[in-house]
Amino acid sequence: MYTCGNRKVIPNMPDLILRKIFDQYDYPVLCKMERVCKRWMNIISTKFRKEIHEVSIERLGSMFPQAHQCVPFRRLSISCPSDSHDFLAGVFRRSRLSFMKMTTDLNFLAGIDQIHVTKDNGRRYFSNVEDLWLLIIHPSDDVTQRFLSIEGTLFSELQQLTLQVHVDPRNYKNVGEIVKSFILRYPKSNINLELHAEKSMHILNQISVLPSLPLYKIKLICTDFDQPQLRLDQLYAVMREQNIQAKNITMRDWSLFADGTTPVSYNPLDTFRISSCSIETVDNLVRSLQMTASQSTQPEGVPPAKKKKVVKKKKETEVVTEEGLVPKPKKKIVKKVVKKKKPVAFIKKLEVAGQCTLHGLTFLQQKAHTELERRLTTVIPELDVDCSEIYYCW
Repeated sequence: MYTCGNRKVIPNMPDLILRKIFDQYDYPVLCKMERVCKRWMNIISTKFRKEIHEVSIERLGSMFPQAHQCVPFRRLSISCPSDSHDFLAGVFRRSRLSFMKMTTDLNFLAGIDQIHVTKDNGRRYFSNVEDLWLLIIHPSDDVTQRFLSIEGTLFSELQQLTLQVHVDPRNYKNVGEIVKSFILRYPKSNINLELHAEKSMHILNQISVLPSLPLYKIKLICTDFDQPQLRLDQLYAVMREQNIQAKNITMRDWSLFADGTTPVSYNPLDTFRISSCSIETVDNLVRSLQMTASQSTQPEGVPPAKKKKVVKKKKETEVVTEEGLVPKPKKKIVKKVVKKKKPVAFIKKLEVAGQCTLHGLTFLQQKAHTELERRLTTVIPELDVDCSEIYYCW
């Protein structure tokens, strides 16, 4: 203990000075310093609550527990083995109630009851988390059942939910059950779905067992280096059959095939993004997009609104006065200019990005995308085509 004469210095330091000192140390050191005394623990705990609003938990491939705090982003990144229960219990004790955003995997949530967390029986584990990014890899029957039995105690109200699914043919049904539980529990949340697979049939089979759900975005990512084929007409059919609607669709690292006779979506789209794909036939893609844009934004089964009949009343041309009937003075007619609303486009934007190959236009080399833009804007004038992020390797 530092002293000045007979006076002890550190215990008499104001909290403001201690906070300035604690700002010079990183997360692991502060976790040790909080054990000095109760006063230090309270100051450091308050500091963590203010500075940590996001947590990222990585438990794949870690040999020993580590924690790194990124103060500008208010983020705490954790990497630890799957059995680091005491380490995680200490992290949750300090900051659990300040977490607003979380990135983790399904196995962690399924085994949360193995971590000692002090909470009331009626409270959720992460009651203030609003944004969840969940990684789902090989969800076995046991992990799925444990998650379904505990999912009601995890979060209060999710506003943003991203499910990153690495598709496994053995676990199609389990993924469907997990997605269904989130939809029923948080019907108002914006849901993003990422499906990673080596073959397009795995993607289609996984979608075929998903429940009916509205998505903000669906992203289909190929993990095979050889870019296998993905047929857009088959994707259209399975999404329509399962009643899966997405405002934004992204394809990445596929060889895309469009038959030219089937739309790319049966529901209105904000953005259709093609990233680092090989487009097998540009003409067919243009025709499929044209068919998509030509669809009506009126929902199926809903008749168009009927126009109200306007009954014109007879105008009185004369009024009665003391002098008898005299012509009624004419009122000035002021015409109101009513602007007609523009029709809502069925597909608003097409983005072509990354290293894309446009078969049928490759002879134009680095100007291939400009020809694609010209063709699309000719047949679909209302479509916003953005190829600013495309690049070529020849």
